[in-house]
Amino acid sequence: MKYTALVDGNRLDIEFERKSDGTIQARVGDRTYSLESSVVGSGLYWFNSNNRSIEVAVTSSPDGYIASVGNHRIAVEILDARTALRKAGQAAHAGAIELKAPMPGKIVKVLAAEGAEIKVNQGVLVMEAMKMQNEIKSPKAGVVKKISVTEGTAVNAGQVLATVE
Repeated sequence: MKYTALVDGNRLDIEFERKSDGTIQARVGDRTYSLESSVVGSGLYWFNSNNRSIEVAVTSSPDGYIASVGNHRIAVEILDARTALRKAGQAAHAGAIELKAPMPGKIVKVLAAEGAEIKVNQGVLVMEAMKMQNEIKSPKAGVVKKISVTEGTAVNAGQVLATVE
């Protein structure tokens, strides 16, 4: 079974495979672990790896789970494939980004003003290209720092339309 997890804010790809001898082989990133495991109680698990015994308590939290190992508490969020891709895309947009025209066309509507706060996937402009209207959306939440075009402006592919920070 393959999973993507956010562990204390860091993305990890995790894969588990149950072996015929009852152990679990876990691949976390580029490391592989062989574990014995058992459920001790509700939300309480025991693992043995290389003769090292580890007890993990897992409780639900609003964003996923909290795994407690000794005195350490670790925030864990398990992501499905779609959510993992969306979060990865959002994380890649730190700082200012430029919204660019995907093809030549004409700006038919400006949806957000300079200085406006916008959400992820909120429309900033509407562009007409090849007789179709396309909403140009922000890939991140932020503030519209600059609108570089006005309604009726003809634009070229790759031209900067707006900046979101």
